[in-house]
Amino acid sequence: MIAALAALVGACGAQDDASVRASQTVSAARAAPSCPAAGLTNLDGGFIRAPPGANPGKTPLIVLVMPGGRGDRGDRLGLARAATRRGYAVLYPTRSNGGFWTLNRAQGTSDVENVTSLLDRVVAAGCVDADRISITGVSNGAGMATRLSCELPTRFAAVVPVAAGLRALDPCPDSARASFLAIHGTADTVVPYNGKKPGREGSVPRYTARRAKRNGCDPVPRTTRPRNLVARIAYRRCDAGLRTEILRLSGTDHGWPGAGPPLPDDNPSGVSATSELLRFIAAARRPS
Repeated sequence: MIAALAALVGACGAQDDASVRASQTVSAARAAPSCPAAGLTNLDGGFIRAPPGANPGKTPLIVLVMPGGRGDRGDRLGLARAATRRGYAVLYPTRSNGGFWTLNRAQGTSDVENVTSLLDRVVAAGCVDADRISITGVSNGAGMATRLSCELPTRFAAVVPVAAGLRALDPCPDSARASFLAIHGTADTVVPYNGKKPGREGSVPRYTARRAKRNGCDPVPRTTRPRNLVARIAYRRCDAGLRTEILRLSGTDHGWPGAGPPLPDDNPSGVSATSELLRFIAAARRPS
């Protein structure tokens, strides 16, 4: 009887060991880094466009926040085509009811929480290089992208707001350090380049100067004119390889330059926001 009991206990122990090993195997399989298939994949709270042949842990990511909360499934901006050709994935957060994004805490925090959850899940899947995540947007979406860069101050390598509404934003913490490029037209009457009178709230130069200070740049920027109707205003000698710049487009009105018309209806410089974004973020890394 004692021998039989010992054999039974041993068998149960072997079964338990086998169950533990099977569970560990399943857990390891679930935790293995993976990338979504090339093209569009729907997610809870948005969708992602992945490049062909994406490498786990090495794929840079662009988070694109559109003006409204429905994303850009048709790629009207042309960003997805250009980015995936260069090996970038593009993540599009969406809102369940569409509409505009909330730009400050008084308006609510659910948008920030939902986008943060989406981004956390994408990063946890293991495809994305966590040091090469950049965020952009246009109009209200650019304001939301800028807000997220302040609410998640150590998450992003670069922030590129295009025709951004900055007036409603809360102050950004000193820990929010990332490369920053504002692309804005001087003929924008929706969110004027120099801010709205009388106090010039939402001024792009004023906001960028504050970003430059946080990035440890020299206080006086250098202005160059790489082509007709284009001024590049760059703060030099920033900390940790960070860059802080404005691309000021004379005569360009509200929208994503290169995607219109409409929005913008006029872009006499011919600048493409997509090309400038991809050029700017190519070397961007999250500061340590």
